[in-house]
Amino acid sequence: MTTIKDIEPLKTGYTPENIFDRETETEQLQKGLQQLQNVHVHGPKGTGKTLVTEKSLEALDIKTSYISCDQYDTQYKALKQITSELTRENISSGHHTSELQRRIQKQVEAVQTLIILDELDFLLLNDGDDLLYFLSRIKADLGLILVTANHRELRNQLEERTFSTLQPKRIGFEPFSGEEIYKILAERARRSMKPRSLRREALTYIASSTQNLEAALTWLRVSAQQAEDTVTEDVVQQLTEEASQQYISQQLQSFTHHHRLLYQAIEKVGSEQETIQTGEVYQRYKHLCSTYDESPLSDRRISDYIKQLEQLNLINSKYHYGGEKGKTREITVETVFNR
Repeated sequence: MTTIKDIEPLKTGYTPENIFDRETETEQLQKGLQQLQNVHVHGPKGTGKTLVTEKSLEALDIKTSYISCDQYDTQYKALKQITSELTRENISSGHHTSELQRRIQKQVEAVQTLIILDELDFLLLNDGDDLLYFLSRIKADLGLILVTANHRELRNQLEERTFSTLQPKRIGFEPFSGEEIYKILAERARRSMKPRSLRREALTYIASSTQNLEAALTWLRVSAQQAEDTVTEDVVQQLTEEASQQYISQQLQSFTHHHRLLYQAIEKVGSEQETIQTGEVYQRYKHLCSTYDESPLSDRRISDYIKQLEQLNLINSKYHYGGEKGKTREITVETVFNR
């Protein structure tokens, strides 16, 4: 027996007709979009930034290019994808950066255009400043929407010459309150679950455990899928760890197998000792690679991957300087739910 009549409203990629408690941010963003301003949308994960951005774009009749920078995390990758979306052509490798820039400039000079760089944090780990400098210098009806979770102020991340030409209007998304999470979950549950299949205490428990809407929806969906006939607080509590693992899997879904092996290595070391050092993580990662018949990546590449896991807010790193080993990095695993 299942409690679900329609799973879609409980999926994190579902776009509802109405977005609760984001009216001010939506109004600010729509105004910026209509005026083709450069806008910086900032807020922690699970605060509705991408949802509001996508919803705001639906009402516009304008040419757009939507880039998720966790997948296109270098200037060259992003330029290729932007060119492909604006020209509707499959852009092969081998083009020079200047050629891609020329083609993009030609496209945006011909028609009003919006370029959305979601998950910009990942691009800023590399040469994102170069891309933003190029885009901000184009003399055309071009607006840039820059979405970050971990960088509140772009001024501190960009060269002065880039920020001075960009001059983005910042729209901040604060974390949802427990009451807001409860209201959103209740509406999604009404659309998704059978009548009288969800106890109020179960929703209260989830809403008081996280301010991340995506994590909360994952927890409710897992509970609804596994409950026999009613989602109770006990059911929710019993499925905390499974919901956490599903949320982590969702975050890593578009990344490589090596990202998943690395995170698994960090979890294993963390379960055995309080302090997680990168050297121990790398040794455990190499052992996992041999188990899965994979060739391990270099120390430097794994260091980059650790930074990407940080951008996903799955781990946290602290650097220590001095001592016999010089600069060292200590890692902790971030908990998904506050329970």
